[in-house]
Amino acid sequence: MGLLYYLRSRKAQSRIKSCKHSLWLYLNSVCVLYVFLSLFQVNTAFGQVPLLERTISIPKQNTTLYEALNLISQKADCLFIYESETIESDKRVKLHAENQPLHLILDNLLSDPSLEYKVLGKHILIFKSKQDAYPVSKIQPDIPAKDTIKNGIIRGHIYDKENKTAIPFATIGIVEENIGTITNSDGFFTLKIPASLIGTSLVVSHLGYMSQTIPVRLLNEQQVDFYLDRRVISIQEVIIRYIDPDLIIEKAMELRKVNYALHPAYLTTFYREGVRKNNKYISYSEAVFKIYKSPYTAGEHPDQVKLLKSRKVQDANPRDTVLLKLKAGVQSALQLDIVKFIPGFLDQIPPVEYTYKYSDLVSYNAKDAYAITFVQKSGLNEALYTGTVFIEKEGFALLGADFEINPAYLDIAAEDLVLKKSSRLKVKLEKITYSLSYMPFNGRYYLQHVRCDIQLRTRLRNHLSSDNFYTFLELATCNIDTAGVQKFPKQEILKPGVVFSDQPYPNNDAFWGDFNTITPEAKLSEALSKIIGNMEEIK
Repeated sequence: MGLLYYLRSRKAQSRIKSCKHSLWLYLNSVCVLYVFLSLFQVNTAFGQVPLLERTISIPKQNTTLYEALNLISQKADCLFIYESETIESDKRVKLHAENQPLHLILDNLLSDPSLEYKVLGKHILIFKSKQDAYPVSKIQPDIPAKDTIKNGIIRGHIYDKENKTAIPFATIGIVEENIGTITNSDGFFTLKIPASLIGTSLVVSHLGYMSQTIPVRLLNEQQVDFYLDRRVISIQEVIIRYIDPDLIIEKAMELRKVNYALHPAYLTTFYREGVRKNNKYISYSEAVFKIYKSPYTAGEHPDQVKLLKSRKVQDANPRDTVLLKLKAGVQSALQLDIVKFIPGFLDQIPPVEYTYKYSDLVSYNAKDAYAITFVQKSGLNEALYTGTVFIEKEGFALLGADFEINPAYLDIAAEDLVLKKSSRLKVKLEKITYSLSYMPFNGRYYLQHVRCDIQLRTRLRNHLSSDNFYTFLELATCNIDTAGVQKFPKQEILKPGVVFSDQPYPNNDAFWGDFNTITPEAKLSEALSKIIGNMEEIK
């Protein structure tokens, strides 16, 4: 069985010249979401401050260790970095200090002789000593400026500081080089850092949160957790006036020539797709692509994909009556660049098919943005979309979008989504959602992250039981290069319209080398570990 998903789209020409397309862009492509990794403009790293000798006073109180560290952080004007398994954050502690140095307060609070501290600027890293003989009060000297650290790996989780829940699809990267990754649905990430970038700063950001900037040198070879503060838009930032959502959409489309790349670029991206039948993964593929990304003005098919490395797992039973595959997922990921392939909910040439509403002023990766919701107009019996687009308040750049096929019309969408099936098989779509974002680089925005999740149920005629299928596709940009960009030779180009998992991966920890990837979720990792013997190398 093939799964076919089509995106309602417009040609990426100027708005005046754009013409109406049908609901589905191509009859041979599947719309799957591509994950792009974004890095954001931030301030330079903090200078060194003698934090551990700073004296503070805190009234006596009983609280959790997590809240105690947050309170100390506020009083001492610093930021603690640690890994949740290192510190028992829910442990009840007694906190009291009267003009005491910070290191003594921490020694008494943590009461663990195996813990040490490293300081850089306003950041204090709390970590487990490799030698338990070190006393807790032993303070590591400030990290030297000389780059003596080799290539390293940073791992950790991103959490909401208020409720400590994981933040999925948060961005972690180095702004200066546009190198980074994103968290998986568990909020976990792994980032590989070249030795030449040890002196730079890591940026952590996500929609609705304050971004954090941390020196890479402090984190090298450490597993740490980051707790992001929610970004609250103050009333002073909200202009009390009517905001016309239609005009905001129109302005964003008009300013594409200002906000988006007018020249091609190379994008190094990590791609993955998978299929789960009931509670078992039957197919999983992942790859690193080098993409020749043409500007939004360049028409519909000029993007090229070069496969650098990939591998897959197949664990389908030959006796299964139903097998689900994604067709043209790579091609569809590229076509979800909605700045270039304008979907109906961004095209306001009459007759307009959507109703828009200004929802809120939000923080989107440290930028104030208008959240504009859209739904298809009543009386249109088509499988259109509903969702939210995020448009930068100042420059009207389209920063991202979250949307889905209108649940009321999924049955109609199924007629086009299912490419091939038996006449004995009934297919019911349950949900199809999309998420995408853009990132700034050298004054222009590039596709950052795209993801699509599809849930459906199948049942054979005259059978009572049914099978639940879940499939996803994700693509993230890990690096951008705009120098000397040329199209690939014809023999090196991957055909993006094929079933990628069917393409002709040895399994070891060093398989990906220095490439950054998206870490599998806990459930996915567990599933893959059971069938790891089936891992095959494609290239």
